[in-house]
Amino acid sequence: MIWLLAVIGIPILVVLMLFFSMADDFWQLVRLRLDLSRLFGDLIHVLFIVGLGIVAELFSLFMLVKDAL
Repeated sequence: MIWLLAVIGIPILVVLMLFFSMADDFWQLVRLRLDLSRLFGDLIHVLFIVGLGIVAELFSLFMLVKDAL
């Protein structure tokens, strides 16, 4: 049961982390005051969060399938 909750909760957690990570940059982009070096620095953070979320999701799916069989 815990793995089912993890499979559902991890994508929600990743989306929330991305939202709060990029909220300030979004408003700077809307106002056309975003520095490109900061945008590329934040891109690394976004890729790290997405990569970590993918690894966690794959592990949770593996454990869910393993426990179901």
